[in-house]
Amino acid sequence: MRSAGLLVLLVLAFAAQTANWDRIFAGGGIYFVDADCYSRMTRVREVVAHPFTRISHHEFENYPDGADPHTTAPFDHLVALLAVLIAPFTANPIDSAGAWISPLLGLAAVLFLWWWSRRENLPFAFAGLLLIAISPIIAQAFKLGRPDHQSLTLFLLAAGIAAEISLWRNPSKAWAVFWGIAWGLALWVTLYEPLVLLLLLLVARPILLRKAAITKTWALAFGIAAGIFLISILLDGWRIHPQNPIVTEYFPRWSRQIGELSHLPPLSGQFPGWMGWLLPVLPLLLGWNFWKKQDRPAGLLLILLAATYGLAIWQLRWACYMALAAALALPFALTAIRSHTLAWTLFALSLLPIAAQWATLLHPGPQAKAAHDEMRTDYQLLRQAATALISPDKTPILAPWWLSPPLTYWSGQPCIAGSSHQSLPGIVDSSRFYLETEPQAAREILKKHAVQYVVAYEPDRVLGAASALLGRPPRADALGFILYREPHQAPPFLRLVYANAFFKIFEVTD
Repeated sequence: MRSAGLLVLLVLAFAAQTANWDRIFAGGGIYFVDADCYSRMTRVREVVAHPFTRISHHEFENYPDGADPHTTAPFDHLVALLAVLIAPFTANPIDSAGAWISPLLGLAAVLFLWWWSRRENLPFAFAGLLLIAISPIIAQAFKLGRPDHQSLTLFLLAAGIAAEISLWRNPSKAWAVFWGIAWGLALWVTLYEPLVLLLLLLVARPILLRKAAITKTWALAFGIAAGIFLISILLDGWRIHPQNPIVTEYFPRWSRQIGELSHLPPLSGQFPGWMGWLLPVLPLLLGWNFWKKQDRPAGLLLILLAATYGLAIWQLRWACYMALAAALALPFALTAIRSHTLAWTLFALSLLPIAAQWATLLHPGPQAKAAHDEMRTDYQLLRQAATALISPDKTPILAPWWLSPPLTYWSGQPCIAGSSHQSLPGIVDSSRFYLETEPQAAREILKKHAVQYVVAYEPDRVLGAASALLGRPPRADALGFILYREPHQAPPFLRLVYANAFFKIFEVTD
C-alpha cells in the first residue's frame, strides 16, 4: 500500500513538473525556460569540454570586461554528469541533460522525503508529500527545461531541514553527518537562501532546545558543514566581490523587470493557489502543538513558515521555500485536529485552490496561450538567427539583454549584455544604444565593446525595457525603432546581413 502511495506521488510530481513539455521540445529542438538557463548551460558545455575546470569569470557576457558570477560548480557538474550518462541514448546529451535535471531532482526530493517520513513515523506524512508533488510553485522550481540551481538548492534544503527535525526528535551521529553534508553542499551551491535559513535555524535552536542545542552531535554536524564550505572556497573561490558602481546604481530599476524579484501582496491569492486553503490555519495548529504538547519541531516549523512568508512577500523567489516549509509542517500541524477523518477532509478541501491554479496553467486563456506560442516562436527564430552568427572568429554581439544568453549559447559568440546583475554595465550600454538618436554616439558604444553584430528585435519590448532601466522615454527616431522598422535608414556603419520574421542582424562596418 505504501509503495502504491509512493508511485502515485511520483507520477503526480512528474506530471506537474513536465506540464510545459510542448514548450521545451518544439520543432525538433530543445528550448530552455529563461535566459539564465542558457547562461548556466554555457557553463555546462565548458565543463563537459574541460572537466573540473574552475569557471570564475564569464567572458561570454558583459563583453569585453566579462563578469565574475556567483554561480558555483556543483550544479554545473551535476548536469555535465547526467549528460555523460545519457550520451549513449541521445544525439544531444547536453541539452537533454539540461532539460531533465530539475525534474529528476524533484522526483529525488519526493523519494527522499517519503523515506524520511516513514523512518520518522510521521502521521499525515502523505499530506505533506502530496503538497510537495502538486504545488505549482514547487513544480516551477523543478520544471522541465529549467536547468537552474534553485532545483538543487530546494532539494538540499528539503534534506537539510528534514535532518534538522530528525536531530531534534532522535539525535544521532548518522543524522549529524547527513545534516552537515546537506547544509554544506547547499552553502556551496549558493550563499543566499541556504545561508538565510541556516542562520534562522541557528537562532531558533537555542531558543527552543535550550541546553540541548549545544552537544557533541551538533558540533559534529556543524563541523562537517563548515568543512564542506571551506572545500567549496578552495575549489570555487570566494564568490562575494565589491559591486561595480553601475550595478549599484541601476540594479533597483533593472530588478523591477525580473519576475522572481517582484513583491507579493501579503494577502495575495497566489498563496492558497500554491499551498491550499489550510495555509492560514497552519501557524495556529503548529502553535497549539508547540504550546500544549511541547512539540518542539512544530515550533521550529512555525518559525520557518513565518520567516519564509515574510521573505516571499519581499521577493517572489522565496515562495517555493515557503511551500516547502508548509509541506514539512503539515504532518506536525494536522495532529492538532483530534479526528483523523476531519483532518483529512479539511486537507482534501484545502487543495481546491491548487486544483484551480492547475486548471488555469494547463488550460490558459487566449491571451496567455498566444503569449506562450509567441515566446516559443521567438526562441525558434532566434535560434535561426544565432546560427547565422556562428563563426570560428570572435564576433561580439549587441542584443537585448534577455536574448543575449541564448544567442551566446547557440552561436558561441560573446554578448555585450547578459541576464545576471553582474552584466549590468553591458546591459546599460546596450540599452543606451537602442535608445540613441545620434549615430556617432551609438558608434562609440559599439567601439567601446568591439561589437561586430547588432541584433534588432520588436522595438516596443526593447525600448520599453531600455526606457525602464535608464529612466528616459524613447524617441521616434531611436535606433531601436529605425533598425527594426526602417532598416534602409540605418546609419552607414550598420549593414543588414540577415532577417527573419522577428529578428534583423546588422554587421558593423568601417
